[in-house]
Amino acid sequence: MTSSSEFQAHDVPSTLADVLAWARDTDASYDAIRELEKIPARLGLCDGDLGLLPADLGHFEEVVVPSSYGVVSRARDLKAARQRGNARVRALLRRFHAMQAGQIDASVRAAWDGLIAFVRAREGFVDRGALITTGTSRSLAMLRARARVSPRKLAATELERISQDLSSDKRKTLRRSITLLNRLVGEFGGHEKIADLLPPSPLPVPRSGAIVRRIIWSSLPPAFRADAEDVMRRALVRPEDRVAIARARIDAGDDARSVLRDLDVDAAKWTRVPANAATAYAGWRGAITWLIRARENLGQPSDTLSRLSDLITGNLLDHACQQHIERSAESRHLKDAGKSQTLAQRLTALETLARRGLQREDIADEVALRRRLFPDATRRRGSLMTDEARRLCDALIRSPSLAAGFVNAPRNIATLAQERISEARHSENPAAELSALRLYATAVLFGIQVSRPLRTSNLIRLRHRGLPNQPGHVFWVARRTHAELRFASGEVKNGVEVSVHLKGAEAEILWHWLTDLRSRYMALHGLEDTPYVLPGRAAPRLQSDTDALPPGCVAPSTLAEMWRDGAERIGLDLTPHQARHAVATLILAVEPGNFSKAASVLGDTENTVRRHYGRDTGAQAAQAVREALQTRHPGIFHSMRRRTTS
Repeated sequence: MTSSSEFQAHDVPSTLADVLAWARDTDASYDAIRELEKIPARLGLCDGDLGLLPADLGHFEEVVVPSSYGVVSRARDLKAARQRGNARVRALLRRFHAMQAGQIDASVRAAWDGLIAFVRAREGFVDRGALITTGTSRSLAMLRARARVSPRKLAATELERISQDLSSDKRKTLRRSITLLNRLVGEFGGHEKIADLLPPSPLPVPRSGAIVRRIIWSSLPPAFRADAEDVMRRALVRPEDRVAIARARIDAGDDARSVLRDLDVDAAKWTRVPANAATAYAGWRGAITWLIRARENLGQPSDTLSRLSDLITGNLLDHACQQHIERSAESRHLKDAGKSQTLAQRLTALETLARRGLQREDIADEVALRRRLFPDATRRRGSLMTDEARRLCDALIRSPSLAAGFVNAPRNIATLAQERISEARHSENPAAELSALRLYATAVLFGIQVSRPLRTSNLIRLRHRGLPNQPGHVFWVARRTHAELRFASGEVKNGVEVSVHLKGAEAEILWHWLTDLRSRYMALHGLEDTPYVLPGRAAPRLQSDTDALPPGCVAPSTLAEMWRDGAERIGLDLTPHQARHAVATLILAVEPGNFSKAASVLGDTENTVRRHYGRDTGAQAAQAVREALQTRHPGIFHSMRRRTTS
């Protein structure tokens, strides 16, 4: 057995295997040790892989905390079970790191306690004369729990150390803590009770390693901006615009043969024109500022730039690509460059500007060459399943109860939401009722995604009634029992018409939401009536220039929160888009080899579905799921066949 003293002399980063050995050596809580042992299974790893996982809190918060818990538990309330398990491991990790750093002086804790007590004594209602809003002191609790020094000795280096172990949500709390400290320094720096507790000067807010220095477009030289925007306008010229230009040239006396030749040249290299000019401009500006940031990192100021063509050089492209790859490798918060499409998208944007806007084939070739020079970081989506899809299928394989939970999620979530609605109304608690109604809306989302997964943009724009220039989507084939959601080809990414059939429980959930609960949800939320099934205060994003959809839909961030709340109920870590992988796997489990049906349900081509799910990874996943489901949950086969038969 390993003694705890050995861990204090480590020269290499500790792993979770070290934590497990230390926990057993120090007779830590059995429940905490069991939760630690569950981590490899939650991540789809072997038990022996615990030694490959770092023991830092940051990795735990970013990777382990949101992972699927239904793989290792069959608790009725999986959300509460996961929170409880994460809390046990988190406490264990903090004790482990505190032991490694040595015992913190009791005077440090006393100093933080005194500062928090001073703030708490001055909290209250500001409109009644209180100096500080009620609850403000709670933000200092994070620093008290993590800081190894007193508030007086707190410095930028200690804040950087603390921030490295925090998730994005926890970093927001840290920023509030530092803001409060700086306010205390400014307003109470001379107060006799805390003058010796406060830092001598305001503290900087540490930046996340995943956040790069932002370059504001308006801060660039006016001449350069004007040139770049002119290039972007030329890149957006549509075929009909080129015809108008050709007519003007003929009217001006140009030779018809030369005009026709130029039109043929343009047509030969013409590809799809962006439907949304604002989105195209944003992407192009992002690619340009990415190059400028790389240029400034090399010590070349941007105030000397005057033309876009001078910026896009082979040498600078090499440096920018290399910086992107290194930053992705160093940051825990970013995807590996080889698993992200970011670099490829930036190069595509620059190539489009060079070819269409600048009409410089030599510059376009320089950009295209970088795809060959950095193939691992610019590789297009491969023919095998993605890591996320593989993890999802593995989770279904290891725990068929998850598959049953996913298929039955709409009904289970709706039942729970209805119970909470009744309780809230009985206790006359509007806040609790609003929360329960939002959970019921989550059941509506799951009902759609389990029946036929849609992209997030389609879920946000789903309309229960039409507009003067746009039809509605919800049609009732049979009241309460069968609804059809119809999307025209122009509303779907792949350009095909899509129909979603909700039957049985899923149709009943949608009917109850539209006829009984939706109006109450809007009243409690203070919302105006809108045509959207999921109402809100946002406006549809990324609309094409010809769209004219009104505001009043749910915001993407709110939709993500609603979906995440439902996913936690079934213990499966997936996004609305990843529901496509779950449904495809289950369809192929019910009917092995029926790629045409899977493609029809996903609204994709059979070749694409076969490419993603037809090789060993997808086929074996489907077969394993089928065998497990036949044994433990045979009822799923009836449910899936009913949903996939329109």
